[in-house]
Amino acid sequence: MKNIWVILKREYLTRIKNKTFIIMTFLAPILITAFYGGAIYVATKGAEDNTQKTIYLSSNNALVQKIDRKFNNFEFINEPKISSGGTAVTDKINSDIEKGKVNGWLIISDQDLSNLDSTELIVKEAFSVNQKNTINEFLKSQITRQILKAKGISQSMLDSAQVKGGISMIEENESGEMENSSSELKSGVGFIMAFIIYFFIFMYGSMVMRSAMEEKTNRIVEVIISSVKPFQLMFGKILGVALVGLTQFFAWILLSLVFVLGIGKYLSSGIQMPQNMPQSGMNNQQAIKTLVDQNDLIGHLQSLPYAQIIVVFLLFFLGGYLLYSSLFAAIGAAVNQETDVQQFMLPVSLPLVFGLIIAQSVVFQAPNGHLAKVFSMIPLTSPVVMAVRVPFGISWSEIFTSAAILYATFFIMVWISAKIYRIGILMYGKKPTWKDFAKWIRQS
Repeated sequence: MKNIWVILKREYLTRIKNKTFIIMTFLAPILITAFYGGAIYVATKGAEDNTQKTIYLSSNNALVQKIDRKFNNFEFINEPKISSGGTAVTDKINSDIEKGKVNGWLIISDQDLSNLDSTELIVKEAFSVNQKNTINEFLKSQITRQILKAKGISQSMLDSAQVKGGISMIEENESGEMENSSSELKSGVGFIMAFIIYFFIFMYGSMVMRSAMEEKTNRIVEVIISSVKPFQLMFGKILGVALVGLTQFFAWILLSLVFVLGIGKYLSSGIQMPQNMPQSGMNNQQAIKTLVDQNDLIGHLQSLPYAQIIVVFLLFFLGGYLLYSSLFAAIGAAVNQETDVQQFMLPVSLPLVFGLIIAQSVVFQAPNGHLAKVFSMIPLTSPVVMAVRVPFGISWSEIFTSAAILYATFFIMVWISAKIYRIGILMYGKKPTWKDFAKWIRQS
């Protein structure tokens, strides 16, 4: 244990004193926030095409002629009237499209408007999927409105028949009390936890692998091995980098909280509450709705099982890291070049990637289903799957059973990886294979 402690201390202090580590610890929360903020902005606003688009509309159906002509940034106009008719109209329209005077030509040949199977949109430059769907949905809604109107059903009658609102989910907690619950919030919290665990396992597991590779290629390990056993060296590296990861992670949490609270205080300082209630009834309704929404959000947040979330995150974050870093350390000790890493990294990392896929699909659909429970017990996928399931509430016995399997697997894998590490760390000049790994494991 003394040797392990010395290696652990060296790995930890060397890394946290590194200038890059210090800079990234402070910059990472800002960079991550800016990255995801920019990505969300681009996905929602940045890619929008707000240019006005004009489309010729051709149809002999009287109901089509009654639909609204403007919506969003689109406008329907009647096709041009040419006395000679025939192909002259088609030639004129095609010429206008070619010259860019109009953006398209919508031809509705259907007489039975309940099924638009003979409707075509002719364009010079293809519209995006969203633009096509926008036109399609607008056209169907307008035609539906005209059909209902022709049958004596007004828009006001249709609006009054629309069912508003939705189901509010109430959940019984462990003490038997009823609380508001939100599946969307729980899914979001669970997936964020799962992604953080997934990201940190790869990030810090790869750090252990690179450390082993550097010491091997620089021949420093030959000196170190003369003083400590290979298992002690590998285990000390794993625990040292684990402490580095936890240090950086908690620093990011603290900095993020300070950053968010600081911005919130700055923004709230510029907002003054009105001295009198607004006179407008609409403003009163909006104020009441805002208070109700805030109370709902608070209620949903209160329904989260925070004790289980914290325990699961710490247990499975650390357990997942220890398991995968032991495998990464063995790979780093065995290979001689960076190019040799990929053939071993892919099979090792696939289960974790598969766990994230399970988290996005099966777990979101049935968080307490049979398949979700199975992958919660498989140690190579449990760190991610358990993290995404825990906000929905699972039994403590299931949590500790899964954690026990995970840590037991870690001790088995670290024993196997130590055998590979012991021989591979001093093996030079030969590219290792899976057959070599099997031979090294069998050796005493």
